[in-house]
Amino acid sequence: MSETTKAIHRQSGNLVLWAGVMAGPLAWALHQQVSYMLVPTACAKGTEGMLHLVTLAALLMAAAGALISWRSWKRLPEGSTEMGDAQDTRRRFMALWGLVLSLAFSLVIVAGEIPNWFLGACD
Repeated sequence: MSETTKAIHRQSGNLVLWAGVMAGPLAWALHQQVSYMLVPTACAKGTEGMLHLVTLAALLMAAAGALISWRSWKRLPEGSTEMGDAQDTRRRFMALWGLVLSLAFSLVIVAGEIPNWFLGACD
């Protein structure tokens, strides 16, 4: 494999890691913004189903981030972080952190959905 090919592979791997790290927080932020935007429409039309669909889409986005991170973590070589390659150590940390963030923000998204089940959009 040439050096250029290795560099391109490394860069695409870094983008995948960053996608896994950012998917959960981005899903939560979009969930918050889109839900707040849709509340007046849901109140006026009496259809709260669209708020539930926004939550479902956000959960799918966070789950995709968790899946990306988990697959990246499994593909990286195992080993001691004290003696391992600095690049591999960083990649393993990012993959694990992306998994944790995606799962944590999934819980936050679910917590934000709970009031939608008990309160109306106009309440």
